[in-house]
Amino acid sequence: MPSFRSVRRFLLLAALVFAIGAGRAHAQMEMPPRSLGEVIEQAEAEGTPILLDIYAPWCPYCQKMRETVYADSTVRATLNRQFTYARLNRDTTAGVHQFDGRTLSSKQLGLALGARGVPTTVFLKADGTPIAKQPGFIKRDLFLELIRYVGSGAYEEQSFEAFRGQASE
Repeated sequence: MPSFRSVRRFLLLAALVFAIGAGRAHAQMEMPPRSLGEVIEQAEAEGTPILLDIYAPWCPYCQKMRETVYADSTVRATLNRQFTYARLNRDTTAGVHQFDGRTLSSKQLGLALGARGVPTTVFLKADGTPIAKQPGFIKRDLFLELIRYVGSGAYEEQSFEAFRGQASE
């Protein structure tokens, strides 16, 4: 029969695990689904570029990015400071977005932005003009370099390779 002390430890440990899990889930939900028009409106008001995370609910690499990249506190802080960001479920036909003079569903918008697979990270200027896209899972350290590169505006003056070389000096 377990002692009161061991039951209490188990309950405290279970509460801690639940709290950590809940915090991680909360971090993943910080990128609410919105229309591209709303995202552009916010980006223009804030004067920030846009990061659009194009994902699919069934995609294990999309989930891994949410858990290991977007949930990271440094990534979140950088995104909050330098970007307007949102998520786009490429597999849904729901949602209405204005892009390139057309009205598109979320699925059509993902394709129009070049997301042939998921995850795809798309960077746009505040007015919605595409800057670049990066398909596939991106490890945290490289992702941080990418968002610092775009967020700082360095992409307008130098290549990513030059930016990385400068940062490592």
